Amino acid sequence: MLKSLRNGAPFFVLVILLFASSCMPKTEEIETRTPEMEAQEISAAIEKLEKDGFDVDTTELGIYYVMYEEGVDSLPLVQPGDTCFLEYTGYLINGTIFDSSHDHFPSGIWKFNFKKDDLIPGFVDGIGLMKKGTKMDMIIPSEHAYGSYGQGAIPPYSPLIFSVEMHDLKPVLHP
Repeated sequence: MLKSLRNGAPFFVLVILLFASSCMPKTEEIETRTPEMEAQEISAAIEKLEKDGFDVDTTELGIYYVMYEEGVDSLPLVQPGDTCFLEYTGYLINGTIFDSSHDHFPSGIWKFNFKKDDLIPGFVDGIGLMKKGTKMDMIIPSEHAYGSYGQGAIPPYSPLIFSVEMHDLKPVLHP
């Protein structure tokens, strides 16, 4: 049985950073990213995680994830319209942080309505696995994020890594 770590998210990010530093180009030139490069990076990162004893699962959409805490057993998974209270940090495969809830909210917790706010498909897919108390990391291939165009500091063909924790979840009220 694969080991589970109580506070796995920092370790997961450390594994990715160590992997990424060994793959970084040694020149000052900016590298042109390709789908093949992205596939190799994802494959190597997942192989490293599994070698280190992590159970990497995949959603039907193709989002890879490591579940550290599954959340409160008696509570349901997030549903469309539910209000989520989520803490997150987004990384590129090289370990660069491109976004964090701590950059936008004094408490570090983002409040949003699931499937009502405009989010990248891979993030929505991963969040759909969560309930109150869930802690997980996900690797989102670029085809379910910003694809061949990239976005701001996110280069084309860049997989995104998110460390997320669902602090609270308020179900939508039905009349």
